[in-house]
Amino acid sequence: MLQKTFTVDFLTKKKKINEGEIPQYYVENSHPAVIEPEIFDMVQFEMKRRKEKGGHHSGAGCFSSKIACGECGNFYGSKVWHSTSKYRRTIWQCNHKFKGPEKCGTPHIAEATLKQSFLNAFNQLITNKYEIMENCEMIKQVLTDTADLNSETEKLQDEIVMVTELIRQWVDENARSIIDQAEYQQRYNGLVARYEKAKDRLGKIEELQQDRWVKREQLDAFIATLLRQDSVLVEFDETLWFAIADKVTVYASDDIRFTFRDGTVIEA
Repeated sequence: MLQKTFTVDFLTKKKKINEGEIPQYYVENSHPAVIEPEIFDMVQFEMKRRKEKGGHHSGAGCFSSKIACGECGNFYGSKVWHSTSKYRRTIWQCNHKFKGPEKCGTPHIAEATLKQSFLNAFNQLITNKYEIMENCEMIKQVLTDTADLNSETEKLQDEIVMVTELIRQWVDENARSIIDQAEYQQRYNGLVARYEKAKDRLGKIEELQQDRWVKREQLDAFIATLLRQDSVLVEFDETLWFAIADKVTVYASDDIRFTFRDGTVIEA
């Protein structure tokens, strides 16, 4: 952003924050990005997703913040049973199971069961992988198209440039001529409100664009992962889990549903 401040008096070198007195310019791609734009967009998307879910996120294990209770919607957390004996095992249960007046009826799930359930669900998925990939391509075209948003972005950017120039001209006119200050302030406030409205809308449009770009990246990664997988899984693969699974919802011991990145839900 250029001209965030400007020099009021070149003799005293006094500076002032630019509040519309002179134009400001936003220069894109002026230098190489420290972080690749695609990675930056995906991180922003993930931060937004976590915030919408309450801001709490755990990365303690591959299933952390990935398993949801089908009854109350809260995440499952890990617990270690018999930690000092040969019967030690890790189980997952709803974090709010015993925190309310009525405990959730969803069961705890052994980690080994979760891993085997994922294998079952994934192996069901790849039996129809080419059909799923074809559907995924169609979904991608519909859900990630940004043509309408790009068009609106251009209009909003033109509006911002035009209103910025109108503000500058009005400020200059006030400096050169005798203008009723009530009239000046009223018009100035109206132009600023128009500018802020366009700017706010542009911010929302850019957020929608970012969401669609990230969704496209996720779907492309999902398709590529399916394409590489030629045989059924016999062992749990943590890398594959992160690449292809979105979440798990537990309703009962015999009703565990896996939601994959393309939106496919499989009961394992």
